[in-house]
Amino acid sequence: MHNDHRSHNQRRSYDRASQGDRNAQGGPRQNRGPRPGGKSGDFRKGGKPGGFCKDSKPGGYRKDDRGPRDGKPSDFRKGGKPGGFRKDGKPGSFRKDDRGPRDGKPGGFRKDGKPGGFRKDDRGPRDEQRSGADRKDFRARDGKPTGGSAPRKDFGPRTDRGPRRDSREAGHPREVFIDGKLMAAPDQDVPQDRGPRFDGPRDGGRGGAARRDQVRRQKAHKATTARELALAAIHQLRERDAFAQDIIAKTIDISPLSREDRAFATRLVLGVVSTRGTLEDIITGCMDSPDDAAPAVRDALCLSAYEIVFLQKSPHAAVDQGVELVKSVAPRAGGLANAVLRRVVRAKEAFPFGDPRTDIAAYARLHGFPVWLAKRLIAELGPEGARDFMVASNEPAPVYIAVNALKAATDEEVVSVLAAAHAEPEAMALGGCAVPGCYKVASGVPLLDGRVRRMINQGLLLVSDATSQAVADLVVGDTAPESFLEIGAGRATKTILDQSIAYRRYGKQIPEYVTVDVHAFKTKLLQERAEQYGAHVSEAIIGDATDLDALVGERTFDRVFIDSPCTGLGTLRRHADIRWRLRPETIAESAELDARLLESAASHVAPGGILAYATCTVTHEENADAVEAFLATEAGAAFEVVPCRNPDLDIELPFFSTVLEPGGPDAHFLALLRRKA
Repeated sequence: MHNDHRSHNQRRSYDRASQGDRNAQGGPRQNRGPRPGGKSGDFRKGGKPGGFCKDSKPGGYRKDDRGPRDGKPSDFRKGGKPGGFRKDGKPGSFRKDDRGPRDGKPGGFRKDGKPGGFRKDDRGPRDEQRSGADRKDFRARDGKPTGGSAPRKDFGPRTDRGPRRDSREAGHPREVFIDGKLMAAPDQDVPQDRGPRFDGPRDGGRGGAARRDQVRRQKAHKATTARELALAAIHQLRERDAFAQDIIAKTIDISPLSREDRAFATRLVLGVVSTRGTLEDIITGCMDSPDDAAPAVRDALCLSAYEIVFLQKSPHAAVDQGVELVKSVAPRAGGLANAVLRRVVRAKEAFPFGDPRTDIAAYARLHGFPVWLAKRLIAELGPEGARDFMVASNEPAPVYIAVNALKAATDEEVVSVLAAAHAEPEAMALGGCAVPGCYKVASGVPLLDGRVRRMINQGLLLVSDATSQAVADLVVGDTAPESFLEIGAGRATKTILDQSIAYRRYGKQIPEYVTVDVHAFKTKLLQERAEQYGAHVSEAIIGDATDLDALVGERTFDRVFIDSPCTGLGTLRRHADIRWRLRPETIAESAELDARLLESAASHVAPGGILAYATCTVTHEENADAVEAFLATEAGAAFEVVPCRNPDLDIELPFFSTVLEPGGPDAHFLALLRRKA
């Protein structure tokens, strides 16, 4: 559509009185000679004679084609009739694109091959062409113009267009970090957004507004901030091979998002990480080739597939958000994302692609577990127990807190603040036994309340699973120990719990409390947190606990507590990375390490003292079987099992253990072994 400010009636009107004069100047095109002044004339698109040049001499046209100057007659309209009137009502003017010859030479031909109009770009002398703001931005791709064209609707291989711009040649960067955000490399996926260009005024210098279709900007990405933050965390997990909780603490937890958005972003990250293998299989099955998408694009696709398949989100909303997420890292991959995610929506109807009652692979896919691990859980827990375990592993973990008696005068001091923050604190009991200072809260959202955060920073409360607190309570025991050796102390969670329970129960902390861990960074963090919470640590040793003689010499302790570096299957809800990092042989390797730790610790338990062995897993090989194997050794022969009483069942059990069930705490195991006097 041309840009002509005159009314329809004005464009159709003409000066009949001057028509004869113009015909006298022109005549049929083929018989027309040069114009006065030596310059050849040109004709309109309809074959009728042209007008006058810019300097009012016959032959050319003024830049803006506004009709005659100095009273000279004007040219004709496209249809062969004399031209209309200018904006001020005087005769003359032409359509926007009837701008006369270039350098006085005749113009080209119309589309139908007849003489007349001009080529698309023959719009007057070069020095008078329209500015950049008035031109479409035609970008060549393999020699073909692309400006204004519709997006490709096919997703097949490009067999006739040469190499892709995102080819995977050696050394070719596929992704880069820009302002801390992983993006597709600019030279492969991100078109250079030049935006609308306004190089100068148009229409003869009138400085009018640009055409509407030339001020359209690229559609802004509209993925929610929570999803974008979750995607950024997933990028970091893949790139750095880090643990989910560590990345969440450094990204989502410190973001300015609302508490609800942070909780949703955390749910997305943990969900994608915990079901990543299943999601990758689904995405690959919905692509023509696994190489169709860069890793950053696959991250976004997996996030959206998780919402569609496991969170049961609205397909329309999930696809829309998924496309925007993909475009945020690879703007040209929006079409691919739309096609793949729509296939995911269709594939969801057949998920888990088999009968879970008879097909173990379908059963594993249904819960987002590796097939080998699903088989192992069924063997360990039975079909019903395995089902409950896998269902619970995919749910958000319940949130429990421990009131730190080392800093809080009373539990009520902390509980009242939690209640004011709508945490709905509820005192906890496990196996019929109350766990001192342990409370369940409604969700993790109240922990983001400013008042609760201040209590955490002041060391008044500690976030810890209820079963972990119950284990610490049993390890400290009913008699006050004077010395305590903690093996595998990690980041001081059990250290703080032990000393808090000792202070709550005996009115004092354990005087000689020694920790051992193989990781220096964890030991440094342990010292910092112990100081924050007021927990006394007399010595923090860095070293290999399988050779305690080299670390503590011949010293013995009233309590030796092995917090085993197990497979951690009982904490899958909190450590989503575990299930896809484990290998079948990992369980046996862990059990072998446990046996060495037990043997190393045995000689450092004082006569009558307690050797406590705890895990957070559910495999017999790491739990009861490991303890029984130790008791059968020469070092283990000096120990006897201290049974754990269960008031609910009114029986004594050899070991303390919990199972992972929906809505319940994590699965832990504890064996208490007393050294014979």
